Amino acid sequence: MLARILPYMRCPRCAAERLERCPDGLSCPACGSAFASQDGILDMIGEDPGEVITPFQRLMQSRAVVSVYESPWRHLGYFVASSRSFSREMETVLSLAGERGDGPALDLACGPGVFTRPLARRSRGIVIGLDLSRPMLRQAARRIAEDGIPNIQLIRASAFALPFADGVFSHVNCCGALHLFDRPEKALAEIARVTRAAGGFSVQTTIRPERSAGFAYILERFIRFGFFDEAELRLLIRSHGFSIERDERHRISFTFLARRLSPDGHSPV
Repeated sequence: MLARILPYMRCPRCAAERLERCPDGLSCPACGSAFASQDGILDMIGEDPGEVITPFQRLMQSRAVVSVYESPWRHLGYFVASSRSFSREMETVLSLAGERGDGPALDLACGPGVFTRPLARRSRGIVIGLDLSRPMLRQAARRIAEDGIPNIQLIRASAFALPFADGVFSHVNCCGALHLFDRPEKALAEIARVTRAAGGFSVQTTIRPERSAGFAYILERFIRFGFFDEAELRLLIRSHGFSIERDERHRISFTFLARRLSPDGHSPV
């Protein structure tokens, strides 16, 4: 699989776009960096991610949460946020991603592969599941092996320094994570960089509730579980070169498909 993804990769440390295979993974001839691959996971960070890990993100990396994240954690959390089942949300996201064809796709902040596996089953193209969390990626690797899905590559990397060349993905999916990033603007800039013109961007995130009796403030202040203002989020998405084409709002859950604009700011024909 590493040989198949080489054309899409670039060094996250020096931005050189020519990586090479080596016995243990990939290497960068330009800066000498080496990136090890073990148990189906290509690690492009190493021991120091060099970024802020919020309290909520640390919670998500705990063994207890990883073991129950796919079910019941994700299902219960989504129901609380939206008052509808997670299976319906899955159908919505897969529908939004349905027109991406067989080009390479990225599932950003993939966790244990909740969306990565269904996306890969529906395509002959490569799907890359990327996350910062080793425990989540190990769980994803186990599930992928159990399901026998051949077209997934797992990568440990930062959303703020994606290890990919410009404009390589026909679709990027990011569900349940954009509001958790310490710097969502930086993540969006990287997503825009690696998405090809007219490429799709499917997202599920959270919108700040109008009334929460202070609960939303506690989540934001103490564990860094974030919320967006919907109008501001739409402007933010547009400012990073995307146009929202379809969207659904269910209580505080906001799911949408955006399309990457051409450099002149228009949707490619």
